[in-house]
Amino acid sequence: MRNTRARYLGASLATLLVQYGVHGLTHAAFGQKVWGAHLDLFLPAPGTVLEFIFRSKQANSTRIPVLVLVAIVDVTVAWVLLRSAIRRASATNRSSLLACLAAVPLIQIPVIGWLGGSKPFEATQVPAAANPLSLRTAATGLVAGLVVAVLLEVVSTLLFRTYGFVLFLGSPFIVGCITGYIGNRRSDIGAWPTTRLVLGACFLGCVGLLAVALEGVLCLVMAAPLIAMTAWLGGLVGRALTLKGRGSAPGRLASSFVALPLLLVIDRVAPPDVAFESVESIRVDAPQRDVWEAIVHMGPIPEPPPVPFRWGLAYPMSGSIRGSGVGAIREGVFSTGVAYERVTAWHPDEELAFIVLSDPPTLHELSPYREVHAPHLNGYFRTLDARFTITPLADGHTQLSLTTHHQLLLGPTLYWLPIAKWAVYTNKRRVLAHFAEQAEATAAAKPTRRQT
Repeated sequence: MRNTRARYLGASLATLLVQYGVHGLTHAAFGQKVWGAHLDLFLPAPGTVLEFIFRSKQANSTRIPVLVLVAIVDVTVAWVLLRSAIRRASATNRSSLLACLAAVPLIQIPVIGWLGGSKPFEATQVPAAANPLSLRTAATGLVAGLVVAVLLEVVSTLLFRTYGFVLFLGSPFIVGCITGYIGNRRSDIGAWPTTRLVLGACFLGCVGLLAVALEGVLCLVMAAPLIAMTAWLGGLVGRALTLKGRGSAPGRLASSFVALPLLLVIDRVAPPDVAFESVESIRVDAPQRDVWEAIVHMGPIPEPPPVPFRWGLAYPMSGSIRGSGVGAIREGVFSTGVAYERVTAWHPDEELAFIVLSDPPTLHELSPYREVHAPHLNGYFRTLDARFTITPLADGHTQLSLTTHHQLLLGPTLYWLPIAKWAVYTNKRRVLAHFAEQAEATAAAKPTRRQT
């Protein structure tokens, strides 16, 4: 059947209208506004299903079946849109990966319009490859990668609440292995086409996680190198299994799943947990008293943070202390919330220390949703305590040091620990520079006040 412009646009828009109608009825059934301020009607199941099932404590026997039915509708709609978009991209010589964005909420309508407005191309007769990758095989491999990626994410994060070997190593390896096997099960398509297919499956898996509000853009970007490398290795294994013996390949492929329960046990029994200390110092051209006053009366930090923090990583903005002495409460305002801290050491002009009572989220995810259901946003990276030390120098200047202790619960730590240390280092240098500028400005203004 010819995939014409009118047929594609009509089928895709009709499919979306069915989804919007189901969402509207669901919102109305639960007493919510059908047209919310955040366009809930245009968001797939997480706006309703995850919010009610995973986060609501009031789910009942009537609500859960209805919301599960909504989830089934959304998955079916996503499948239809993906299948139609990939076929349309093939007919118009457009990128199949960009066509996968037809399943992403909010931007799916412009993508469908872009594909529908593209003109078909006339294929020229070129020598055929020895073992070409068919569109059907590519689509099957991509969708299989999407389904596996989303399911393993749900099992690891929402059910077992772990961010470790299963999520960042086991899941992408299995996705790559399945995709590589599917792409080569009929004939060997070659190493490079296998790699492209596996990376495409990873991309589509990330799109799926974004579409169901399990992850945001920033976290996926940070994890992309690790995911891509592990999935690539899995793709090579999946291809190798088909080359060694097609009759036994399915059994060998299934054996790759055996490691998943073991990895889950490891993540649960010995979850990623590493503590580290960070010490940074700065030379301040001001006396101890002025440095102390700058710490106690912090005020807002005018200097903008580096680009990654503007994309969502938490960074300090200001701070204030209620009261004085040991037991006083310090409030550190971050871009993602407020950190509450209790003073444990108060030695004017010498030392100020505090423990962290509560941390704000580590980042604010870029997402079309108002809320992302990713547990790693809270509690998987913690600042335990901090200590400012003011030391006079022989030349009349002052050294200000900031010592902090942190806990990281993301694995593999060899990958995430350097990122966490870099974020801590960058934030601390920015805070120390602010204190230095504030103290030096105060010191520079003193002679002027005496003259007047």
